[in-house]
Amino acid sequence: MKKSKNYSKHDLRRSIEEISMTTQFIIQRLRTLETLFNDYIEMEGNEDKFKEFLDNKYKQDNEWYRHK
Repeated sequence: MKKSKNYSKHDLRRSIEEISMTTQFIIQRLRTLETLFNDYIEMEGNEDKFKEFLDNKYKQDNEWYRHK
């Protein structure tokens, strides 16, 4: 007969803290990528062109969803 492993409060706390740290790391990486991407668009001088592209792209996507 197998005995199930019991988890201590310390085990649970350590796991939750590890998940929290990993999540914070991922959030920080996403913020860094966002900043770099924004800086690249600004460096290339394509802010208006990129904004227009996104507006048109999502306008088309929204129209497609409305017709579904």
